[in-house]
Formats: sequence, C-alpha cells, structure tokens
Amino acid sequence: MMMVMMMVMTTMISSQICGRRKSQKKIIIKMGKGANSSSKVGGKVIDVVRKNAPSMVVDAAPEEKEGDGEKMIDNNIIPGRKYTQIRGKTYDITEFAKRHPGGSQLLMLAHGRDATILFESHHLRSEIVEKVLKTLPTVNVEESWCPDETFPKPLDSSLYKKIQKRVREEVVEPRARKSGRKARGAGGVKFDAFCVILCYAVALYMFNMNPTVLTGMFLGFSAYWSGTGLQHTANHGGLTQSGFVNAIWGWFGCDVILGKSSIEWRYHHMVSHHSYCNEATRDQDVYTSFPLMRLDESLEWKWFHKYQAFYSVFAWPFLYLAAQTGDFVNVVITKSSPGVEYLGLMKHELALFYLGRALHYGVKFALPMYNFGIKACILPLVAYSTFGSFILCWFFIVSHNLDGLTPAALPKRAQNDWAEWQIRTSASWGESFWSFLSGGLNLQIEHHLFPGMAHNLYPKLVPIVKEECEKAGVPYHGHPGIFGLFPITVKMFKFLHKMGQKPIATRRSSRASSAKKAL
Repeated sequence: MMMVMMMVMTTMISSQICGRRKSQKKIIIKMGKGANSSSKVGGKVIDVVRKNAPSMVVDAAPEEKEGDGEKMIDNNIIPGRKYTQIRGKTYDITEFAKRHPGGSQLLMLAHGRDATILFESHHLRSEIVEKVLKTLPTVNVEESWCPDETFPKPLDSSLYKKIQKRVREEVVEPRARKSGRKARGAGGVKFDAFCVILCYAVALYMFNMNPTVLTGMFLGFSAYWSGTGLQHTANHGGLTQSGFVNAIWGWFGCDVILGKSSIEWRYHHMVSHHSYCNEATRDQDVYTSFPLMRLDESLEWKWFHKYQAFYSVFAWPFLYLAAQTGDFVNVVITKSSPGVEYLGLMKHELALFYLGRALHYGVKFALPMYNFGIKACILPLVAYSTFGSFILCWFFIVSHNLDGLTPAALPKRAQNDWAEWQIRTSASWGESFWSFLSGGLNLQIEHHLFPGMAHNLYPKLVPIVKEECEKAGVPYHGHPGIFGLFPITVKMFKFLHKMGQKPIATRRSSRASSAKKAL
C-alpha cells in the first residue's frame, strides 16, 4: 500500500539495548509487559533480556512430561531457542523450523510473538495443521512471556470458516485431484512466474544494451511485475508447494529484481499489515505514512493534509529511493520495522540481503555505467526507479483507502469478527486479466482472507466470497470489469481529499480559541 511513506520515517526508529545474564544453575530471564507484534516499539522477548523488567527464574535442566501426545516442558524459556504462542499455548519451534513445509523464513516470523492470526490465516487446512501442532513440544511458563493476541482471530469467525470450507471443497480439492498436488492452495503458477521472469530478462537485456528513458521505464515495469507477480506470492508461501523454492524466488524477486529487502517486506507486510488491516496503531501501511499522509480519522490533522490528494502522486515515484535508505536502517541498524522487531531474523537471511543488494546494484547500475558512462545512465535510471514505483504505489493504495474502509466506519459486529474486518477494510477490482498483471493484488478481499494461496486462484474465489457476504449481510467492495481500476482510483482520491479536511472538532476548537483571544 503506502510503503513509500513508511521508508521515509524509518530513521526515527531506534533499537532496544538488551542484555542477558546467567548463573551456574539457574537462567534468569527478565520478562517485561512488552508489546505484541504490532506495538510501536517492540522488544526481544526470547533471545535477549529486557532491561528494568521483572525476572522469571527458569530451571537450566527442564523437566519433560508426556501428555495428550504432546511433549510438555516445564519452565523452559531458554535463550537461543525459538518459541511462539498460538491460542495461549507456547510452542518450541526450534527443530521444526528445519522441516516446516512453508520454509524457515515463514515460521521464524512467528518467533517471539503471539502468532495466532498468522498461523490461522495462512493455513487453509486447519484440521491437518492442528495435528502437526500436537507433535511440537509445548512449554509451561510461570509468567506470560508475550502478550496474548487481543485482535479478532480467523477461526473464531463463523463467516471465515464457511468461506474456507467452500474454498477447499469447490476450488482447492478439485484442483488437487486434477493436478496430483496436495490440497494446500499453493503452486500451479508456473506460467505466470515464467512470464514475469521473461519480462525482466528481456527488459534487463534491453537496458544494458541501450540505456534510455524508454528502456528504463520498461525495466521499471518489469520490477513492478516481479514485486507483485513473483516475490509477493513466493514470500507469502503460495508460488510453489516447496518452502525452499518459495524462499529462493521470494528473495530473487524482491532483493535482486525489485531492490527491496524481502526480510523487511515479510515482517512489514505479513506480521503487521495482513494481521491488522487498516488498524491505525497496528498496520504499518497506515501509521508509517503519517505525517506525510493522513489515512485514518484517528491520526492528527496537519494543515498540509488538505493538499494530500494532489501531492500524493508526486510521492509515489520515490518508493524505490525510500526503500534503499529504509531497508538499510531497518535490516542493518535497528533489525526492526516501525513497531515490529525482526525477532526471528536468521544469519543466512542477513547474508542474502547483502548478496541481493550487490547483484541488484551490479546489473542495474554498475554494468550499464561501466559500458556507457555515468552521465548517459542517469536519466534512464531515474525513469526505471520512478516509473516502477509509481505503478506499484498506485496499485497498492487503491486496495484499502476508500471511504467506508476505515475501522471507524465498521459496525461493532465487524470489529469482533476477523473475516468481516478484512472484507470491510479491503476492496477488489478488475478480473483475471488484471490478476495476471498484478499477481492477484487487484483482488484484495480474497487475498486478505487467504494470503498464502496461489494468486491465480483468487478469481475463482470471488463468487464464493460474494455469495457468503450476501448471506451474512456484509458489503463486498468490488469494482469488476476490465476498467475497474479507474472508478476505484477516483474513489481513492476522494478518500484522500476527505481525510485531508480539517476535522469538525478541530475547527470548533480553533474558533473557540480565536473568540477567547478576541475577548
């Protein structure tokens, strides 16, 4: 969505300084009240110790128990191991990370936080995954080591379970029987991925043979397409049914082609945005856009916001530049995005970040500059970065920034139902053609309900979601047709204009203040 604004604000983030101390027989772990995965300033709750927090004593040699097919470990929150909390239970996922079907890069998003929403929204066949959970060691702790999730949860929603059941029975399982794959909803997008990679290869070749403004724009388009049609699906775990292959293509499509850190993207997009869509204090796409953009009624109004419907389009082209500076601050310095710490960051991910940057700058900057000179490449590179950024921002911002999609507009029922929240705060547009060109991001309602699914399945989900929404009395914000992008864009600018107007309460306060001064 508005990631262009997010990067501009990252220099204000500072990482917590943490320590750890041990004794010969006991491990002292300080457990703070902390914040959940979406709080403004997170703190590492597993690998490190918070300062000025109450202590919890943990036995260095934990006692293991057997119960209900699960291995129970008493008081075993040990620094260096990996833990997550799901539905109030603490799981040791250290060993499971190596064999997690979705790959360790996805499982580690859950480390150090309550991952109930991540877990339930990214697994289509929840009954099978529950069986896997029972094989993992669970940990009894004397005190809560991370806050319980207070936001509505997917499997507490009857609407979500109805839609999920129909999607499995009417879309995923028939497809699995035909293809012979497991009925997970992932994979089957080889043609789409091939087209994205071919487009990039051709664009990169043309740019390195003749760097011009036109070839730069073509290269920018290919980078946009990689950002939506390759890395986005792969980093969500939906491109293939192999977690390892998804990790490779997610890294290549994001770090190498797009020039954006896949580490930052996963924590920002999956931990924050997808879990708490449009929630002004938890969704980074909303609160990190501020103060440049005011996207929610709860955010403070500034005088320049009345012009945001006009100046926003001039900010979009700077997404690429903001990503370069923002990724360095987030990944290298603070190891966190605003409000979300990279608690599960692995050493090899950091190494791949540096390798990706080297390859990205090498083939797009160093090589053409070496062959044609720096001066000849400046305008083509500007065209590359600004054109791709503009399209990416445009296609993202229309998905969640319309009148009626903010939490303040939701009825009380929707505020307690995860599926209804996701549906009411998202909008879909276009059809299968646009789904092909946008990696399914045009169908945001379907994507937010099933983020780990292959994007070419989303058009098949539309009639199911619409039918269940009609039965439940939930509005479906859709703009179908080949030209659906244009009416939704008009509505988006109207929303920006509305959010840019001075709130009535603020006006009254200003008038009252002026009247007092006059007296």
